[in-house]
Amino acid sequence: MKGGMIMNKKKGISAVVATVLIILITVAAVTIIWATIIPMINNQLARGTVCLDAMTALSIENKGHTCFNDVANHVQVQVKHGSKEVGLEAIQILITDTNGNTMSVTNRTLTVLPNVNEEKVLFVRPYTVIADSVSIAPVVTVGGKNETCDALAPVKLIAC
Repeated sequence: MKGGMIMNKKKGISAVVATVLIILITVAAVTIIWATIIPMINNQLARGTVCLDAMTALSIENKGHTCFNDVANHVQVQVKHGSKEVGLEAIQILITDTNGNTMSVTNRTLTVLPNVNEEKVLFVRPYTVIADSVSIAPVVTVGGKNETCDALAPVKLIAC
């Protein structure tokens, strides 16, 4: 009996207080997760959207100006920019030689980059091996920093 009387005198948390505490802990956890995960997801979505727009706006024109000149030792790439403005900061040119090695050159000169509805021929010099194919990857600004998007499908080079 004595033990029963001691137990009756101890006080515990009521069911209402326990329920309120569980709800507050759940709301706090959801808020913390929301504050950390959502910005990360938004940044990835913004990068994906901007890069997709840039990749669809740019293309390599294979009309004879995209070629390898082994005498002058340079590669020419004719790049076409579509009708959508994508905030192009630079173009990364990826040149693959006959051995499968890839050389990367980033062209950051804005006067050389094609504007909307324009085509320009970009030159890469010097190049000491025989080039086999060329690809380009747009460089765009996302969230205040430059991001290099995925490369477009490579184009086989012909002799100039």
